[in-house]
Amino acid sequence: MKNQQSLVALKKFLKSKNLDFFLLPNSDQFFSEYLPQNQKRVQYLTNFSGSNAWVVFGQEKSYFFTDGRYILQAQNELDLEEFEIFNIGDKTLIRWMQENIGTRKIAIDPQILSVNFVKTCLNFLQNIVFLEENPIDEIWHKKPNSSNSEVFFCDEKVVGLNSWQKRQEILPQVAADALIITKPENLCWLLNLRASDVEFTPFLLAYAILFKSGEAELFINKSRLKDLKNFNLEKVKIIETHAFEKRVRELTKELKTVQIDEATTNYWLYNLLQKSGCEIINKSDVIELQKSIKNSAEIYGAIQSHKADGLAVTKFLFWLQKSLKEGQEIDELKAENKLLEFRQESPEFLYPSFRSISSFGANGAIIHYHSSEKTNKKIAGNSLYLIDSGGQYFSDNFLGTTDVTRTIAVGKPSSEMVKNFTRVLKGHIALACAKFPNGSCGADLDVLARFHLWQAGLNYDHGTGHGVGAFLSVHEGPCAISKRSRQELLPGMILSNEPGFYKAGEYGIRIENLMLVEKFDDKFLCFKTLTLVPIDPNLIDFKMLTYYEKKWLKNYHEQIRHYFFDKLDQEILVWLNLIY
Repeated sequence: MKNQQSLVALKKFLKSKNLDFFLLPNSDQFFSEYLPQNQKRVQYLTNFSGSNAWVVFGQEKSYFFTDGRYILQAQNELDLEEFEIFNIGDKTLIRWMQENIGTRKIAIDPQILSVNFVKTCLNFLQNIVFLEENPIDEIWHKKPNSSNSEVFFCDEKVVGLNSWQKRQEILPQVAADALIITKPENLCWLLNLRASDVEFTPFLLAYAILFKSGEAELFINKSRLKDLKNFNLEKVKIIETHAFEKRVRELTKELKTVQIDEATTNYWLYNLLQKSGCEIINKSDVIELQKSIKNSAEIYGAIQSHKADGLAVTKFLFWLQKSLKEGQEIDELKAENKLLEFRQESPEFLYPSFRSISSFGANGAIIHYHSSEKTNKKIAGNSLYLIDSGGQYFSDNFLGTTDVTRTIAVGKPSSEMVKNFTRVLKGHIALACAKFPNGSCGADLDVLARFHLWQAGLNYDHGTGHGVGAFLSVHEGPCAISKRSRQELLPGMILSNEPGFYKAGEYGIRIENLMLVEKFDDKFLCFKTLTLVPIDPNLIDFKMLTYYEKKWLKNYHEQIRHYFFDKLDQEILVWLNLIY
């Protein structure tokens, strides 16, 4: 392991402080999915490059926790002599600590753990040591500097409402004298601001305070706002970042109550508020749900973004199949870079919405695999190529975020691959066509995508769908489609539809489109598919499809041809006509 010396240094720290364990989540103080380079402490110490991880470092042995998407990846990237790996679907971190920590001392960094998590731990852990400084930062040589990206403003035309109007919608749900905003995506949405503080997502990592008057305070270095005249920040006071702690301590002079969401607020800030003397009101983030219900401008932006994105991915799929047929040498990295080139042809494209998952053969079974020079496979032989990718789109006319996955036949796929792909496709179509009563949640619909796999004794170890932001995070709460999602689905929400199947060591299958929740009638809702990318017919056993499933496929591909008829070369149009 390349950072073995740093791991040894951490163990020495534990011994010197008489600590048995140090708990490290893959997180920053804002709980961002994609972390700034200087917050990737887990990757620095373990080499693990996935997004979901918890590590308990011990003086002798360490313990690694992640979900089913990343188990194979963790086994490939971690030193298995040092780390014991747990799937949190089988054993949660909390349960493991209840069974193994006992009276021993475990140290934590309260800035990167939520109030909810720490409070839960305080119920059963007898010796928690709160550290003022994260020990990883002390041993991290050449640690990157914090981002200082320029902040930019999103015009009302592309976001639908100005910041003051959004605040007026939120205020009736604020139960305290002030709301402290700790989630970057919620701050960005509310103030119509974006930045580039993290990779792939236009986040501004900052805190803000929203008062009952509608006025707000944004804590950010003013140098990042190049021209304040271009920012329509009505009744928003800009305060330097370093003054945030002092400002929180002063709140008791002005306010009696402060509202936070203990699920998304770190324990350091919670402790600071307690010391300020304000009464703390814990309530689910009131911005989160409002943000997930897209307005007409955001829906328009999503539709336009998917047209631009679908055109690029369709060109890419044609290029890939033609290149392979001609015998050209294509590997995972070359394909990933070529897809980026096609997206870059669109003037509205800024950058990917996440690192593309370009995976062939056995690599496709690693759900969140990322190709590297070490793992890069040549796309050749008889197997499956899986490409999961997306884009961030921004212009004067629209903005949006996309996410799409396609699985492509390479050579002659096996009968098993075709049957399993068709089962996944049947589940995808069932969900896309679903009509469901008002009040339904993601857990009510998840079974539709899994049903045909279950009948064959198969399943997949990830959720079926996640929410998607409007030129924000590609993974957005609170809506989702999974067995655990209890959030009511509402018109205007955008979610993914991505059932899959993965055979370890052999291949992976996933079909993903984004869908908009729409009103069907007074009592029922339905989905409108936004993604416009062809599905490979070479992987479909049409005998397994019903008439209505075939009709959905036909209509879907006719829609693609309709939108792109005047934008594609004749050769690609012929190819599209041959597909269905």
